[in-house]
Amino acid sequence: MANPIIIILASMVFGIQHSGVSSLRVKHAVIDRWGKEAYSRLFTYSSILTFLLAFLSMNFWDWLYFIINPSSVYLPMFVLGLVIIAMGALIAQRASKVISVSEVADMRSDRSPELIKSGIYARIRHPLYLATVFVFLGLLLLYPFTSVIVFSLSMIIYTLVGAYLEERKLLAYYGSSYQEYKKEAGFIVPKSCR
Repeated sequence: MANPIIIILASMVFGIQHSGVSSLRVKHAVIDRWGKEAYSRLFTYSSILTFLLAFLSMNFWDWLYFIINPSSVYLPMFVLGLVIIAMGALIAQRASKVISVSEVADMRSDRSPELIKSGIYARIRHPLYLATVFVFLGLLLLYPFTSVIVFSLSMIIYTLVGAYLEERKLLAYYGSSYQEYKKEAGFIVPKSCR
């Protein structure tokens, strides 16, 4: 079994990399010096590498346990996990219809800002973060093993912290229009569901 502290530390490395490289100061410095393509490659490859480090830190290789040993499956929890992952995928798909990942990554001060408030963004300010939480929540229900649970909970916590940091960045970037938007749409839960 993998050491839970190693899993948490590896997940933290991913979180620090993800939030650090996407900070406006780092993003603008890289883009100004080497261009948008270089920033995109830096962000993508460093995110993949650090996520892979966190993922592999689980040292979990029993991904098909439900086929190999079906009697070990608690069916209601397994089905709920699949449903929650599907909901996360649906939310991510709906968010991607409104704004692409490349548009999200292109928050530059050299063009006029456009705050997206249509589609799913009319109700939720951070639907991709919500989708991520759902996927990791579903994962821990599908694989109720200590290392997967520790990994999933670590990633859920980082996702919520990352959403908070993104919120601060967007508030600094869009100013009062974002402050007004906050009154219309929920953070990661729709306003009407509260």
